[in-house]
Amino acid sequence: MPATVAVVGVGPLGLMALKNLKEDGFAVTGFERRNWVGGVWKQSFDANLSTTANTVFNSSRFRSAIPDYPFPDDVDDFPTAKQLWKYFEDYCDHFELRPRIRFGADVKNFERKRGKWAVEYIQNGSLHTDYFDKLMIAPGSFVTPRSPKLEGVEAFQGKILHSLNFPDPSTFQGQNVLLVGFHATAQDLVVELAPHAKKVYIAHKNGLIMMSRYGEDGRTYDQAQNLTAVFVQLFLETWLPSVWNWLFEKILLSMSKKSYPNQRKEWNLSPAPPPTTTSPLIADAVYPHLESGFAEPVAAIQQITGPKTIQLKDGRVLNNIDTIIFATGYEAKISYAPDEYNPYPIADEAPFLYRNIFPLHPDASVRNSLAFLGQGGIPFPGFVQFELKIWAISQIWQGKASLPSFDTMQQWHKDHMAWRQEVVRKSKFDSKFIIVFLRLPDHLKWLDKTAGTGILTHFSWFSWRSWRFWWQDRRFYNLCKSGLISPAMWRLFDMGGRKAWAGAKEQIIKDNEFADKRQQERLRAMGKVEESRKDK
Repeated sequence: MPATVAVVGVGPLGLMALKNLKEDGFAVTGFERRNWVGGVWKQSFDANLSTTANTVFNSSRFRSAIPDYPFPDDVDDFPTAKQLWKYFEDYCDHFELRPRIRFGADVKNFERKRGKWAVEYIQNGSLHTDYFDKLMIAPGSFVTPRSPKLEGVEAFQGKILHSLNFPDPSTFQGQNVLLVGFHATAQDLVVELAPHAKKVYIAHKNGLIMMSRYGEDGRTYDQAQNLTAVFVQLFLETWLPSVWNWLFEKILLSMSKKSYPNQRKEWNLSPAPPPTTTSPLIADAVYPHLESGFAEPVAAIQQITGPKTIQLKDGRVLNNIDTIIFATGYEAKISYAPDEYNPYPIADEAPFLYRNIFPLHPDASVRNSLAFLGQGGIPFPGFVQFELKIWAISQIWQGKASLPSFDTMQQWHKDHMAWRQEVVRKSKFDSKFIIVFLRLPDHLKWLDKTAGTGILTHFSWFSWRSWRFWWQDRRFYNLCKSGLISPAMWRLFDMGGRKAWAGAKEQIIKDNEFADKRQQERLRAMGKVEESRKDK
């Protein structure tokens, strides 16, 4: 009989897990407390996190698709929340996953009993317990809202809420609203508030690198990273990390200044934390509101001094503030995880996991049967990075790959924490809630090998597989190396473990052609199409 697997959470990551584990022969069951798939990408007004009506994905469709399930042609270059939710609904039905999902099933606990995972959940008002050989926890990264303490808050007579509880934006008609925190959530809220609020202030303590969705060449910003650039990055990050960090920051700052040359000094966006600790903001939606003055970045809050009065850390006083909204993100926490298996024994610390996936538990049977998704990424656009983790987990659970010794896993975590602390130290910014990615050279190599993608061995100058590939199909090889990093590329090769996708080559070619078509359409709209043709 096939091994049984429970996947808790059927957002994008849980859906991909269900599909791939099913494909690899596991008897898999999904548990979802909501009544739909896709998690946050369906707007809702309950106590759970969701997108707003105008949320747009930060990565482009050209880099974001699930490798063997391309976006329909009518999806925008940067998919809207509605388009993404439909995409995940269609993905669920295309791969016949819905019968395997228990909707309205709220998992309350899991524990190890007699060599199995006992999953306790409430469904239709009744408590149930089911048993599985393997358990995958996929809650995503946004679980428990973070609300900072404000000095003098008892004096404030307006409303204070977290973005999680953001209601119908018409509620704020004619109000002065103060947002706390400046990144993607704040941008979404400014867009929602624009037709209704009188003024929005954005209090922030650190600077910010703002980037545009498109470059001067009409391509989406994430198309600049082709496979050749990835190999250069891997080399520099491995052997000359300081050089790479300096170069990468300079490139992003240059792109930011070209896209937004009129960034005002009083916004205090510079200096900004380096991209090694804080990702840039794709700011196309919020920037027009900054320029118009409707939304104004201001210093961090010092204290509340009156019923509607806020003093900032630079001494400025904001008057007539009606509402304060925390756009301050979420704590890294999994509320239903027992202490023994809790990946976050220290709140907001890096997870106590090997590769941010596997528990550092002394029992080998636990390490080889429990996995967490969404607890740390690499600086790589789209959903591919998470599917790579799912493939790696599946290969290990099938016995086609294996985890290292417990001592090796512990040493990896120790080294990872030391590296994180050094990155934060060098950033010279407030580090309390800074996000630090996993090291790309180390983690991508591990994922490539364990998941069995064959990407690094088929494109490295020092691999016989790469030279053979180049000799047999030079045109396609060069397209892969210097063209778009199509998500389908990760399903191109069969390395004897995870199966290749038969349609991968065709999809890679189609993705590049479609990206070129969209580029020309954009250049035409910008009046630059003739200039582009001359350059070619």
